[in-house]
Amino acid sequence: MSDRELFRRYPSTTALPHMQFADLPTPVEPLPGTAAELGLMSLHVKRDDLSGRAYGGNKVRKLEFLLADARAKGHDTVWTVGGIGSHHCLATCIWAREVGLDCGVLHFPQPTTPHVQKNIKALSTTRPHVHLLATDGGLSAEVFGTRLRQWKDANPGVYYIPAGGSSPVGTLGYVNAALEFVSQVEEGEAPRPDVVVVAAGTCGTLAGLHLGFALAQFDVELRGVRVVDDWITNLATVERLHRGAAALLAGVGVDPPPFDASNVIIDDRFFGDAYGVPTPEGIEARAMAARLDTLRLEPTYTAKAFASIRLDAEHFNDRGQRILYWHTLSGADLSDRVAAADFDALPPEYERWATHRPEWPDG
Repeated sequence: MSDRELFRRYPSTTALPHMQFADLPTPVEPLPGTAAELGLMSLHVKRDDLSGRAYGGNKVRKLEFLLADARAKGHDTVWTVGGIGSHHCLATCIWAREVGLDCGVLHFPQPTTPHVQKNIKALSTTRPHVHLLATDGGLSAEVFGTRLRQWKDANPGVYYIPAGGSSPVGTLGYVNAALEFVSQVEEGEAPRPDVVVVAAGTCGTLAGLHLGFALAQFDVELRGVRVVDDWITNLATVERLHRGAAALLAGVGVDPPPFDASNVIIDDRFFGDAYGVPTPEGIEARAMAARLDTLRLEPTYTAKAFASIRLDAEHFNDRGQRILYWHTLSGADLSDRVAAADFDALPPEYERWATHRPEWPDG
């Protein structure tokens, strides 16, 4: 039997398709430099950047369930969707190849930073099938939905993974993550936080944490810092994924609690001008984390989430709250993949993201 905490606490859940390739549990560590700088009584980080040697971050937890589900349903190819520099798309293709599945990506544009360029170069080494949903600036919700439906209708036999791995199946990865952290607190490996702060994009991570903490009756405030458009990141999305994952658990004999939004907050203050555009607050938070605790952040997701902690430190201090920052960026070394970038594996229209001068610095 797998050592995943979800399966240990609820043995009937081993009936759910699952592949074990993440390095779990991930450690919880203090951030003493940042805590001292901000005057916080307690600041720790959940190191999901260390969740996988081939590729880590938050996506690998979801992919343990998603790729297993694809295999269980008889698929040999998976497709997903995301921005040109998407960590999720890169993680999906790396891990799909690791377990013998073919992979493809539906891309939409995003501003070019050195971090985005590194990801697209690394992605090329997986020799993915790729398709641009648009080549211009942004996509409205309506246009994105229409083009995605058109593609799915034309490819009915493909196992489709939503952006960020945020389906009910993928959300199970963070139900397990929440239970894993609760176990670490129970065993004295981590202090019990009052507030958990995490980047919120497609909301699968946030919804899984919410459901897992509810299962464990672990009372904590969840703050999801919005890093994509609000038609994607919102409480309705969290509730939909929570209910979907809860239904999967109920199907194998678990009795999940109903959705309760009273302890989950969507922090809208740090998104900035558009998806993928660095913000001054994020740049400052990124520099602080690197200087004081050698914690590596990136400008699209994690720096914006960390900015929420930095700018609300006085509020946390006034309440005497202990803070956990849940780090979702992969810490895997991609230097060999970047050096081996295979531009022949990408269509010509990808050249400007892979090789042209970045529109924005990383900060």
